[in-house]
Amino acid sequence: MLFLFLLLWATPACAFTAPLAPSEDPFYETPENVSDYEVGQIISWRPPPVQLRSEILPLNIKDAWQLQVRSEDSFGNPTSVVSTIVEPYNADPTKILSYQSFEDLPSVNCSPSYGILFGASMDTFPTQWEMTIMDVALLKNWYVVLPDHQGPKSAFTAGLQSGQAVLNGIRAALNSGNLTGIDPDARVGLYGYSGGSIASGWAAQIQPDYAPELKKNIVGSAFGGFMTNHTQTLVENDETAFAGLVVSMIHGISQEYEALVPIIEEAVDPERLVEFNAARNMCLGEISDKFIYEALFNGSSPLIQRSLLTDPDMAAVLHNNTLGLSKSAGVPETPIFIFQALHDEVIRVNQAEEVYEKWCSWGAPSIEFAVSNYSAHVSEGILGIGTGLSWLEKRMDGEKPIDGCTKTYRTTNTLYPGADVMYRQYLDTFVRALFGQKVGEDTKNFNESTVLSKIFAYALNGVFRAFGPFKRQEGVGSKISEKLQSQVFHGFRDIIELWESEGIDPWAVLYGETTVLFGG
Repeated sequence: MLFLFLLLWATPACAFTAPLAPSEDPFYETPENVSDYEVGQIISWRPPPVQLRSEILPLNIKDAWQLQVRSEDSFGNPTSVVSTIVEPYNADPTKILSYQSFEDLPSVNCSPSYGILFGASMDTFPTQWEMTIMDVALLKNWYVVLPDHQGPKSAFTAGLQSGQAVLNGIRAALNSGNLTGIDPDARVGLYGYSGGSIASGWAAQIQPDYAPELKKNIVGSAFGGFMTNHTQTLVENDETAFAGLVVSMIHGISQEYEALVPIIEEAVDPERLVEFNAARNMCLGEISDKFIYEALFNGSSPLIQRSLLTDPDMAAVLHNNTLGLSKSAGVPETPIFIFQALHDEVIRVNQAEEVYEKWCSWGAPSIEFAVSNYSAHVSEGILGIGTGLSWLEKRMDGEKPIDGCTKTYRTTNTLYPGADVMYRQYLDTFVRALFGQKVGEDTKNFNESTVLSKIFAYALNGVFRAFGPFKRQEGVGSKISEKLQSQVFHGFRDIIELWESEGIDPWAVLYGETTVLFGG
């Protein structure tokens, strides 16, 4: 049975071995002699302890490596971050995508390097889904670099730290040729959405001063759901479906700026302090469900006193982690592409607009701002995939970006030139991963719009434009998790068994060719 083959596909030694969580894995520990290494230098490396996965099934790629890389925290102290490099079949050593995941959580056990491992906790499902985006880059034969950009403390929203982690991950990849085969002169593109936009945006801003040598490598950065002002995000997500994000942000920043911990705990309702602190060990589904629509700062009995946001120390930290504060803080010198939902209810569009206007006025050479009129935060995270990757592919292929700055409003960013082709490629790689096909080998890299690609983009837009804030439903997060584990996995099995019984070849269906019987 094909389904059984997929399950047994991982190497025999690790097929059903659950990997250690980062908090239990010695590989994640920063060595005592970390200061002996230069920033971006590889301290140690290993092959992933188990096979990588896309969604819940193993991913058939040529090779992968986990690197421990020398980096720095927000105060310039030496530290290390884990970065994963993924090599597809027929890899092009001159092209790299640095993908910044929207981890958005204060627990190191939600780290991307762990979440993409076969057998890792299902709590990391968002990262597993993001692997389907990275699959498109692998289809194009690009290497993918996936940094744990929140660092060893999982310091969500610590902007400077995350930007440095991204740049040091790129440095390490470019210097890994003896291990990975990557060309030291490779072109590098950055991608990130929501929490991933923090790391990508900070990397772009600090690169001229922190990693000037990377200017010749970085061809562009594409990010959306662009979070630039943490104070605004904290206030505007109180009592919403995304209130758990607020708790994540507070814990994440205090894990980098530890002097804030007693200030925060003093502001929390003492009867709920244990409950609040337990969130440090939660991943996205659990923390979202726990605090959905929670009155964190408002109401007659808020979880946290609103005065926390005006405490001088807290306010200073939030201020210093705001992008685009001043020209002296840094201005991107490599091309930028921002894709944003006009009606983003989590990260208001004005955050991206303000930084866009500042960077442009300060002389950024190329910024393209694509605004989708009818999507929201979650839907743009999906509908913007084709937009961002289409723009990046042009940069990777050497096509010149715009000069100066331009902002364009569209009904939907699925109408961005070339976006529909990317959605067709997304479908292709999703099916390939599902059926265990080699990603990157003999893959049809569609490069022209077709009726099928336009129909798929149109259908995708119709489905996901509806995604926005939902009415409150108790237990939303846990119900989703249960469905993923008890139904989705079995649903894949049922589909495979149906196609086997009917003799349907999914590749023939996907490419519009004559149907071929399995094994025939």
